[in-house]
Amino acid sequence: MDERSQKIIAQGMGITLSLVYLFLFVSCIWKYATTGDITNVTWELIFVVMIPASIGWFARKDKSLLIPKMILTGQEIPTNSDQKSRKKREKYYFWDSLGLATIFLMLDIIDSLFIQKDWDYVIFFPQWSNKLNISITLFLEFIISVIVFYIIAYIWDEWNIKRYNRELNELEDNNE
Repeated sequence: MDERSQKIIAQGMGITLSLVYLFLFVSCIWKYATTGDITNVTWELIFVVMIPASIGWFARKDKSLLIPKMILTGQEIPTNSDQKSRKKREKYYFWDSLGLATIFLMLDIIDSLFIQKDWDYVIFFPQWSNKLNISITLFLEFIISVIVFYIIAYIWDEWNIKRYNRELNELEDNNE
């Protein structure tokens, strides 16, 4: 089997795995939303957690797979230690954290509207209306989420990049 055939098979397996993962995730949300009981989605949750864990387990041998990729283009972020590469990575971390915080905000709103059917919020200003207090709470949660996700992405990905560069240097030293 040549390299092109392997690539086509790997893409097919990736698409199939993505569809299974999406089906499990949607099934999990649907079952929980209709029944309100988390124990009904136990198997789906187990598989939703096990799929990325197993991929990570087998991918740990190929260190290049652990390098983060740009969200829109799919290109690897630069692993050099110069200032230009660092700025590009920081921009990537910001967009990644902004997207993740947006997803969490939407899930929080969906949970409050359709599952809990009640808004839990902090009353910052009692003289203001409930809608304004809810908006302020959601906005602050969003800003805090962006900051926390940025810090986590920065620390985690920079650690992975340093580890990748160290192993690449070790391989170059062994070849000499």
